[in-house]
Amino acid sequence: MPEARHLLSLWNPTYSNVAMDVHLRVLLRWAELSELGDAGPEDVYVWWARLRSPGRKAPHPFQDQILQLDEQIRDGVETHLYLTDYRSLYVGHLAEITASDIPKERPEEKNHIPDYVLKHEAGFWFRLRDLRQVISGDLAGTELEIQKLRNTIRPEKPVSIYGGIADAPMIVTREPPVRWFEDNEELTGGQLWAQLEAQLRGESKRVARQLRDNLFGPRLWRAMEPASRTFLTSAEAVFRSRSDDPGFDFSTVAIEYAKAVEVELNALIFPALRSVLANKPPKQRELHGSHSRLDLGKPIRHQTLGAMAHYLDQAGLVRKGIWAALKSDAEWILSDEFNAVVESLLKLRNPAAHWEVIMGDMVGEHRAELLGIGCEGFLVRIIQAKLRGEGNRRG
Repeated sequence: MPEARHLLSLWNPTYSNVAMDVHLRVLLRWAELSELGDAGPEDVYVWWARLRSPGRKAPHPFQDQILQLDEQIRDGVETHLYLTDYRSLYVGHLAEITASDIPKERPEEKNHIPDYVLKHEAGFWFRLRDLRQVISGDLAGTELEIQKLRNTIRPEKPVSIYGGIADAPMIVTREPPVRWFEDNEELTGGQLWAQLEAQLRGESKRVARQLRDNLFGPRLWRAMEPASRTFLTSAEAVFRSRSDDPGFDFSTVAIEYAKAVEVELNALIFPALRSVLANKPPKQRELHGSHSRLDLGKPIRHQTLGAMAHYLDQAGLVRKGIWAALKSDAEWILSDEFNAVVESLLKLRNPAAHWEVIMGDMVGEHRAELLGIGCEGFLVRIIQAKLRGEGNRRG
């Protein structure tokens, strides 16, 4: 299958200093209408426009290639629009790409377009089903994440904001590939990522900065998966504000700590296995999962923490692959110590998921073990192992 192509573009704060916020507001309004039954799921989207500079009349030099990505979308390939102002990075889930004048040719779409956009001409229109924040307010972190993209015109070089993002939107691929929106049901309960992240504004931003600067450090924080950062920040914000409340139910906090570990384990294990099994015959790389066969030589759909625990403990193919791909960390990952921590998280998470009351002191013990409060953090060790594995694969 050909490598999926995506787009990278900039948003210009001179048009609006709250450009991302107003697009999210439109998207969230339609999501709310859908939940109330006043709109259908197919109505939940927002249009993002690539606004044309007043002095620019010529078409984009790669307009035809950009419009061809609409065929990729119609073929069911998850296609992304990466958006940056250099300090933050978002990724949008593309539903349509067009050069048509949407406000004029499809005036009924104006309710899906922020007001300020309607005042300007646009070269492209991008219909977005969802928006996720990848990096917030971190120039260096944005640069590191953007370097995972490859310009299809000059694929030997990573994209760099310092080298300039010429001719935006730029057609890119990502290495390693990632499906930012495939696992919504498992990770967000079917909500949009935009909805989940909207619940984490304000206090959570302050907590995220504290976690980055005072606990994990910038390097490990940036190496953490964006979903892990979201769940961890949410859990920490609630735990810190309610830790002294003896009557508070910490069920959702327990679930979010466990989800952070679940996401990081998926990111640690499956890319490593793919690196050593991709060239094996199909029968030598297939694993029987809980609902279907998993081809470990290809990208794997997100697996639950329970499934991961089973594979690490019982699946010979997984254990053998970890010894080959994660040599320096294999002994720890496959140890009884590692398994005990995962099993304890499952015991904590499963009652929480069934709405049994979970007390703060129970969550607090696991929190300390995960984050490294008075010990070497379990989550920290997973992220460090992931970085070593990525380094080995790069050679």
